[in-house]
Amino acid sequence: MVPSLLISGSLVLATGGLFHLLENQRPLEDIDRTKHLKFDIIVVVISALMVAGLTVWLLDGFVRTWLLNNVQLFDSIVSQPLWLRISLALVIGDLGYYLAHRLMHTSPLWRTHVFHHSIQEIYWFSGLRSSAMNSLIIRLPYLVAMCMFAIPASAVASIAVALGLVNFWVHSNLNISMGPLNYLFITPPFHRVHHSMAEIAIDRNFGNILSCWDYLFRTAVDPSAELNVSEKGFEVESNQVIRQLVGL
Repeated sequence: MVPSLLISGSLVLATGGLFHLLENQRPLEDIDRTKHLKFDIIVVVISALMVAGLTVWLLDGFVRTWLLNNVQLFDSIVSQPLWLRISLALVIGDLGYYLAHRLMHTSPLWRTHVFHHSIQEIYWFSGLRSSAMNSLIIRLPYLVAMCMFAIPASAVASIAVALGLVNFWVHSNLNISMGPLNYLFITPPFHRVHHSMAEIAIDRNFGNILSCWDYLFRTAVDPSAELNVSEKGFEVESNQVIRQLVGL
């Protein structure tokens, strides 16, 4: 257990360092990464502790046990090679993420998600600013999909780390394009549109790994130089921090 945590932690730190260097070389916009760094470190630490508790509860507790007993697919499917089951689970989980993310932009669930949209200086680390409820909701679609395909807990833990690195990627301040693959995979410029306060970008670009959902359901807005540098986020009032951090 401890070696796995050390390896995962080292991978996360190394990846964060790599994104930091890449952002220095290919910045999408001119930002001040230190402007809200102290605030983000404090809220990320608190949020991480809550998320860690939620993750243990989801992976080792009643929730995962119930899901395995109630949503697992037929033996002919769960007997397929692990790599295929993981691939299918990620696709289905990502579709679930897209739908959950859209729901979080509606009035009943917006309070769980609004804290994440307070980010003004968007770069790889800032994407960790999230409420506990937001973190729970966005993890559930992937967890359900993993249980549907009977993915072992050890693999689920590794996938959880990989999804954390995806969060670094989509929020990174990187000017990068994948050409035609932009219509399949999320890039930093594509997700940056989602955080823009410009009217054309409101409630757009909901995907996490795959951008095809946005193009399929007509919620995609292509990145542009104007949207890259448009206003983003807002100042969180001190008396609202705790409520928004919890997501209530």
